[in-house]
Amino acid sequence: MAAVPDTPITRRSFLATACAAAGALAWPTLGRADRLSTNRISAAPYLSRPDLNPPPIAVTKTSAGLAKGLIFVAPASGAGQSGALILDNAGEPVWVHPAPAGKVIHNFAAQQLQGKPVLTWWEGTQVNGQGQGEYVIADSSYRTIKRLSAVDGYEGDLHEFLITSRNTALITVYVRTSAGLTEGVIQEIDIASGGLVFEWHSIDHVGSDESYVPGSDYFHLNSIGVLPDGNLLVSARHTSAVYKVDRRSGAIIWRLGGKKSDFTMGPGTGFSLQHDARGHADGTVTIFDDGGSSETVSRAIALALDLDAMTASLVHADANAQQKLSVAEGSNQRLITGGAFVGWGTLPTFSEFAADGTLLFDAAFSQGQTSYRARRLPWFGTPPGQPSVGVAHGSEGVTVGASWNGATGVARWRFLGGASGSALKPLATKPRSGFETSIQLARPPALVAAQALNAAGSVLGTSKPIRI
Repeated sequence: MAAVPDTPITRRSFLATACAAAGALAWPTLGRADRLSTNRISAAPYLSRPDLNPPPIAVTKTSAGLAKGLIFVAPASGAGQSGALILDNAGEPVWVHPAPAGKVIHNFAAQQLQGKPVLTWWEGTQVNGQGQGEYVIADSSYRTIKRLSAVDGYEGDLHEFLITSRNTALITVYVRTSAGLTEGVIQEIDIASGGLVFEWHSIDHVGSDESYVPGSDYFHLNSIGVLPDGNLLVSARHTSAVYKVDRRSGAIIWRLGGKKSDFTMGPGTGFSLQHDARGHADGTVTIFDDGGSSETVSRAIALALDLDAMTASLVHADANAQQKLSVAEGSNQRLITGGAFVGWGTLPTFSEFAADGTLLFDAAFSQGQTSYRARRLPWFGTPPGQPSVGVAHGSEGVTVGASWNGATGVARWRFLGGASGSALKPLATKPRSGFETSIQLARPPALVAAQALNAAGSVLGTSKPIRI
């Protein structure tokens, strides 16, 4: 019953071995030479959770000085399961939540509701860049505690789901007007009651003459932020402009960018087809600049606004490391370090930059999947139930894999074995090594189980024993 004393087998090392045998090429060597390409084979399911099959992630650069937190993405197409996905800095899944059949998940994040951490996402169907669905809130044990819908018969759109300090939710809605235009509508909904608190219609304040994009979808609302003074910062892709909106009257206080900018735009401040505009306490505005036909690379920019002189100046710009242009989507998150975590939209990459613009982290969906936004956020998850364990038989013995989907406190795994459930004894203890940690048993016992241990060695949970 002795365990073979070699490196724990992870999903990535399994894929690397399979790819090497097939003659696959190595990942580009950008600080991590151990990454092997997996784009010639589909991702192998986990022994302990064969129902989960998230897309593999290639981490092509990682450095010291990364901000704390886990990575939140929501792959919505391509190989592997679409859905909500929390990753560690090695690109290994921490929590995998497949989207329901026939639906996709967007806007996945960790937020605060009534002072408690929650997970949030939009879930529904998407057609021509617009969504029809509902908004989901889950607690730190991954239990759904609330589902919200748009009010007054509208369909909830995918582009924004922001919980405010008022315990309300700001959401986006796309509505076809009697004139044949598709306008952007903001609804602020009381989370407890589901009732409408505030509603804003773009057609009442922004004319179609501000649009750069022909067709009915003249505005294309894609982010709503709350400014330090309580008013709203609204991004419209098709007008290439950001608007400050009075939260009580709905009036536009100023326009940044676009055809009718109230600001004189300084060198390097121009943006187009942008996403994820956010205002900050220091008076700056961060934007993901997708870029138009005159630009060659997408950027994550920060602008300083002088509200007396009504000028905008460039504080800094982080450019896509591959020097490419995103077609759509994208996010630009300011980190507590002063740096930025950037999701590159339809480019299948996400990156972290230091405050001085140094690229610290770069990763990609290895099979071309994309995520509407990508974020680095604090999260501690305690899933209900027990860890999972699975086995596979091979010519050199039995491989045993253990995992606990969503458990962030696991530092090590203790594998147990014996002739019966009441006679299980420790076989080996291994550091956590990705979503699933595995060992090989040359002489396996009749039953095996696994215990999840925290950094202090305390048992967090024990799987049910399974027969080999």
